[in-house]
This record gives sequence, structure tokens and C-alpha cells, in this order.
Amino acid sequence: MSTPWAQRNCLLVLPCKSRLHHHILNTEFTAEVSICVGEMSLPLRGLRVLDLSRILAGPWCTMLLADAGAQVVKLERTGKGDDTRSWGPPFVGDSENSVSAYFLSVNRRKQSIAVDIKRKEGLDICRRLATEWADILVENFKGGTTTRLGLDYETLARDNPRLVYCTISGFGETGPFADRPGYDVIISGMYGLMSITGQEIGDPVKVGVASTDVLTGTLAMSGILSALYERERTGFGKKVNVSLMETQLAGLVNIASNVLNSPQDAPEPKRWGSAHESIVPYQAFRCKSKTDKDEYVMVGAGNDSQFDKFTHVLGLPGLSNDSRFRTNADRVVNRALLIPILEQQFLTKTRQEWVDLLDGKGFPLGPLRTVGEAFACPQAIARNMIEEMDHPIAGTIKLPRTPVTFSNADNVCDDSQANHNMKLPPPLLGQHTEEILSTVLGMRTQELLELERSGVIQCWRRET
Repeated sequence: MSTPWAQRNCLLVLPCKSRLHHHILNTEFTAEVSICVGEMSLPLRGLRVLDLSRILAGPWCTMLLADAGAQVVKLERTGKGDDTRSWGPPFVGDSENSVSAYFLSVNRRKQSIAVDIKRKEGLDICRRLATEWADILVENFKGGTTTRLGLDYETLARDNPRLVYCTISGFGETGPFADRPGYDVIISGMYGLMSITGQEIGDPVKVGVASTDVLTGTLAMSGILSALYERERTGFGKKVNVSLMETQLAGLVNIASNVLNSPQDAPEPKRWGSAHESIVPYQAFRCKSKTDKDEYVMVGAGNDSQFDKFTHVLGLPGLSNDSRFRTNADRVVNRALLIPILEQQFLTKTRQEWVDLLDGKGFPLGPLRTVGEAFACPQAIARNMIEEMDHPIAGTIKLPRTPVTFSNADNVCDDSQANHNMKLPPPLLGQHTEEILSTVLGMRTQELLELERSGVIQCWRRET
């Protein structure tokens, strides 16, 4: 069977016009080509993604694909679009034309089309994009919805066998909870995360961001890339399944292993605040403050050598020779005796004074920063972790840069589709409906106007 590479035309692009002279199987050929080396720098350049997902896990996955060079078309419902468009405040822009900061966070480098797939004409548009255009489809509909609509993998793969189809669900596609909707905070409560998050005494606490959603979306991307790799060998796509529940259980990592490999009557893991159940000291300590705002420094001593260095710099050299604290196991047993001594010592200096004193002394530490302070950190600035984009309504917006970078990623040809996609800010609802349906599906202007008048599609146009 021929591979996908054999089924596509191959274009080699050089920075300037040149004569290419080569031998293949002793057969000489000469070709004049234009090469732009940078076009090879975006790994997913040329791949096309139909994004039927909403909220966070799915849009996070498709944004990662877009950051790596894929073209992502986000199909949204007419009228309201993705739920997160209304999640705020904060909103960015003026009172009449504003956009949710939440939506901005996971939808850069995408094109938005607004289509009512509850209508036959809208459903036909969605099916055509999935079967005639897409390499990848990502969806997180409630269980059974795609089958009812004829958008399930088995149906679409008959017409597009190369399709890589990713389903993101709350609880997986089988089992007694398969049809339940899934939300990050519910899953984190049901499957262990909240039971180990927060102070030892007090109510359960959710993680400050939807970490289960983010990890699920990241694993979805990983599964998609694995399926694409197999497609290069076989020519056929595959269905990828990932759920919040399974991600959460797997994401418990060492805590899960501790429970699964302990006797049945062993106590359940408990909440430790910022501390660690198996390493002492390994937590945040409150420092002396010149204002009414508490400041902390996070310190870890992962082995006995680090603890010895830590206590000497801290000004408490005798602790490392104390038989109660000599080894990590001793310190874990005698945590209640050691921690108050350290807490009192940390209250004698400010956060910055402790950072200046302890930094670079051979053990891990760092100031606990607010989110604003984190982005203002010199290391974050040096790594260009803030990306600015021009938004048609909100003006200049700032977003966290994708944490994955590629060599030569700045050398993409100015006229390439990949370069165009990389400059796209999070889209307005229906901003690209007319463009995509006309250029991709070949729909004519009159047809689009009729669909728009009947409410099947929604188009955004800049006011003049």
C-alpha cells in the first residue's frame, strides 16, 4: 500500500531561485525550484483540524496543534458560540464590543465558522468538512450525540479513511457513567485530587486552574500525534479516546501507586497543604513582611546533604546533627518538632532577604509569586513567555506563549498559509465562515447569503 507521502505532491522551496541537480537510481534530473527553508520549521504545517470542541480540554488540545503549525477551523454554534465566550468578567475591549479573557486563553491561531448543525444544511457542511477537508477531528459532545448526527468516527471514516478522530469525554465511552457530562472540578472531586489538595485541617480545595482539563487536552494531542505517526505507515487514520476521569486517575501518579500497593487497611492519603508526605522539609514558609500582605518562600531538601547545606545557610547548623533530624526518614517521623523551628527562623527575614541569602546554595528554593509576579520574573521575560497579538475588537492582547518551541520557527515564508495561521488572534464568532466555506467547500456567494439569511450560518464582518 502506498504511503501518504506517495499520495501527495512534494514541493521543495529554497530562499532563492536555483537549479537543483541530483541523481536518483542513476537517473539524472534537473529542476528549478524556490525554497524557503523556514516552511519546514513548523512540524504540523499542512495538517488540517476540524475543531468541534468547546470549553477547555478540547480547545486546549486544538490550540496546541495550531501552535505547532496545523490549520484549525473551529466550528461553533450560531448565536452564542463556545460557552467560554460568555465566561467573565474579565472581558477585554469596550462595553459594546468585548471578548472574554477566558476564551482568548485557549483559542489563538484558529479560524471560526458559525454553523447550526441542528439544521440539515448545517450538518451537511460539517460532514463535508470532516470528509473532504480534515486530517484531524476533535470533539467533546455528550455521549451518543455524534452517532445521532452521523458525525461518529465509523460513519466519517467510510468516506475519509485517513481521518484521525479524537473524542474527549468526561467518563469514557463505556461504563455506567458514559453518558454523563464531565466537568473538571466534578472529576477532581470524584477521583481523588481534591482529597489530597488543601490544608490538612479544613475543607477540600480545588486546584487554582482546571488542571484535569489541561492534562486531558495535552494527552489528547499526544494520542493524535501517535495516530498520525501510524497513518504515515499505513495510510489509515484511527480513533483516539481520552477522558477526564481516566486522565485524573492516571495523573495521581505516585499517590495512586502508594494506595494501590498498600494493604487494604492502610490509611488514605491526606491533604498536606504545600508540604510533602514523604520529604521534610519540602513546603512553603511564611516570611517577615513589611506590608499587610503575607509573603512566602518555598524550600525543598530532597536528600540529607541538601538538608545539611540548608540548615547551615539558614543559621541553624545544629539541626542536621540532631539525631531526630539526621535522615529524611527521621525528619518525616519528627515533622511536628522540626517545622515549628524552621517557621520561627523564616519569620526573621523578608522573602527577598531569604531568596538573596539562600539562592544558589545547593538546594531548591524559590519565592512564592502571584500570577502577575510570575510573568514579570526575569527568567519568564528572558524566555519571551508573553505573546502579543492584534485582536480586531480588543486591540493588543497578551497571552502566555506556547511552552513548546521549535528550531527555525521564525523563518516561515511571509506568504505561507502556516505563517498566516501563526498570526491569527483568537477569532470572533463566525469571523471566517464566509472565507472557509467559499475557499474550502467552493460554496458560492449567493448560496452563502441564503444560508446566512435562514440562520444556518453566521458571518462576522468588520464594520466600516
